[in-house]
Amino acid sequence: MIGFTVIGGYLGAGKTTVLNHLLTHADGRRIGVLVNDFGAINIDADLISSRSATTISLANGCICCSLADGFVDAVDRLQHRDLPPEHIVVEASGVAEVGQLADYGRLPGLELDGVLVVADAETLRVKADDRYVGATVRRQLASADLVLLNRIDLVTEQDQALCLDWLHSTFPGIRVMACQQGDVPVSVLLGPQVRTLRPASMTGVHPQYVSWHVERRQPVTRDQLETFRRGLADTVLRAKGTSGSEEGTGLLLQVVGKRGEVSTMSGAAIGTRLVVIGLKGQLDVSSLDGLVADWFD
Repeated sequence: MIGFTVIGGYLGAGKTTVLNHLLTHADGRRIGVLVNDFGAINIDADLISSRSATTISLANGCICCSLADGFVDAVDRLQHRDLPPEHIVVEASGVAEVGQLADYGRLPGLELDGVLVVADAETLRVKADDRYVGATVRRQLASADLVLLNRIDLVTEQDQALCLDWLHSTFPGIRVMACQQGDVPVSVLLGPQVRTLRPASMTGVHPQYVSWHVERRQPVTRDQLETFRRGLADTVLRAKGTSGSEEGTGLLLQVVGKRGEVSTMSGAAIGTRLVVIGLKGQLDVSSLDGLVADWFD
């Protein structure tokens, strides 16, 4: 299954900057990006290995695909490449209904990963109250699994706090991550890669973000993973995990912002691996340790 992520946000919020950062720092992942306009994405010429009217292939294994011929056709082109992407990211137009776009993540061969909405910290509250565009801005935010509050370097700490308070009071349960110039770790945008875990209890992800993980040879049950998911604090941005034995079907845990689920994997996982990402100073490691304290011998 190919992961499917929608990145939305109103005009000028910084979606293209986030995408540029993602393509430049793919961390070895093959990412397919669906865009309306190639011209809007200023890809470093040194990264481009080939291009045509509908695709731009990058030297790092990523690819950009135009939506000019329609959404389903673009997805089909990516899926049937000799080396298909591991993850597809859609840049929604500034006025798109991101919740409806997310439904495409249920096409055959795809697995919906999350809906991320970029918001401009400078103008968010003004646009949200605008008589013409406010309804669109609010619908996008309400559909988000995770809001990326961009350009916080252009506002005062007081204005940033007021913006965060407004988001949390207007959209209860919303998960927000502040960022500058679209600089968001790939592991937050697309989720951590559990297969590349290193044996350590705490690993830095980014100056602002930290991760916790556990890796054991023993599998756990679906009920245990569900209990773990429900026990995660609101400060958790991302979580991912696999569990299974050689004899049984594997389980997959995925959490992005306020949305999470435990599902059956097509291939069995061996042992248990979990990764959780949160904000530095807010991720409660002892609480996470407590959630798995009784799982293993």
